[in-house]
Amino acid sequence: MANKIRIKRRAAGGAAGAPASLENAELAFNEVDDVLYYGEGTGGAGGTATTVLAIGGSGAFATLSGAQTITGDKTFSGVVIVPTPTTNTHAATKVYVDNAISGVSTTFTAAGDTGTVTITTGVDTLTVAGGTGLTSVAAATDTVTINLDNTAVTPASYGAAGTVATFTVDAQGRLTAASNTAISITASQVSDRATNLVTGLTGTANEITVSNSGVGAVTLSLPANVTISNNLTVTGDLVVSGNTTTLNTATLTVEDKNIVLANVATPTDVTADGAGFTIKGTTDKTLNWVDATDCWTSSENFDLASGKVFKINNTAVLSGTNLDNVTVDGGTF
Repeated sequence: MANKIRIKRRAAGGAAGAPASLENAELAFNEVDDVLYYGEGTGGAGGTATTVLAIGGSGAFATLSGAQTITGDKTFSGVVIVPTPTTNTHAATKVYVDNAISGVSTTFTAAGDTGTVTITTGVDTLTVAGGTGLTSVAAATDTVTINLDNTAVTPASYGAAGTVATFTVDAQGRLTAASNTAISITASQVSDRATNLVTGLTGTANEITVSNSGVGAVTLSLPANVTISNNLTVTGDLVVSGNTTTLNTATLTVEDKNIVLANVATPTDVTADGAGFTIKGTTDKTLNWVDATDCWTSSENFDLASGKVFKINNTAVLSGTNLDNVTVDGGTF
């Protein structure tokens, strides 16, 4: 009867990996990961192998068929024959292409309506820039979108029965402004106007306004702002109801002997407070009546002409050379 030689083994239900120990030259096969292990060396006590090596099996070495994952760097000498790649992710294809294009650059020419540029692949970037009124957007792979820019024109319908549309067009033919203008046609512009339409009347800017309120009817009126280019003589009273009266004259001549200020319905010292005159200069020069002191108050000095004096109750008290009739502590000097 033939002798049978058997080696240690671990059944498929066990754990993967090498046995904890083997005797020198002892073999063991693990059916979990399909690896054959060999005990190498005699450095251990009692003949135990120093190292347990994986020496065979599809779990440790490449097989001739079937899918396997091989880790770590591998170096092959000679010609390596691989099947024809079917997708661009196959390693052979990628290595071949990477080696073929590594360090190689190509150029191509791009032309516009005017001018050309040379682009070097891997170095230059071809930019599609929007011109006047255009914007380019590269937002997707291999796609550049050219957009027409918005203008300041509000989308709407322009022109109506009483208005005409007006537009501003730039050099690119775009509408940059749009609005409605009221239709205004003068009588001279109408060739077939009625025979009884009043003609020949024109207004003067800021003086007289002429309007046609109906066939044969013309209205003359003053505009809201009136300008009189020559003299204006008012024989009656002149009443100004506005808040400010401005006189841009070189000389103001007033016949009246008295000028009344702070003339309100019920005058009091309070309503008169601050009344007076202000002369504009580098700083304001003022002469005002002040209610708090019950006095006329000047912001500036008084300079009397030679020979003139200050009087109180028609009595001179101060001149250019004398201080007269002044009582100090009950005495006069």
